[in-house]
Amino acid sequence: MEKSKLGFVDGTCVKTMFKGELAEQWEKCNAIVLSWIGSTIADELIPSIIFVSGARKVWGDFKERIASLKQGTDSMTTYYSKMNDLWSELDVLVPLSSCDCEEARPSIEHLANQRLL
Repeated sequence: MEKSKLGFVDGTCVKTMFKGELAEQWEKCNAIVLSWIGSTIADELIPSIIFVSGARKVWGDFKERIASLKQGTDSMTTYYSKMNDLWSELDVLVPLSSCDCEEARPSIEHLANQRLL
């Protein structure tokens, strides 16, 4: 059931690709993906996705939130906590490879560099 669900997040599997019964199946799978995302993100982020119609929208909102995060008047601890929550959410949306092989290292290093930025 969990296989082939990344397309709901990255936008390669959209409802308009399907008609009739397959469109209904798309709705069910999309709801499952949204439920998985909702069960893994920080509690304070749930209101921002509760009425989202598609998993793709959650990913777009996530990118916007991480791009606009600023320390402002927050303490360093508060700011780091917010950033850490976003990193945790990123781990759910774009999981690291579980392989510790040579081929996986560039991907893991890329994600680490993205976090530094």
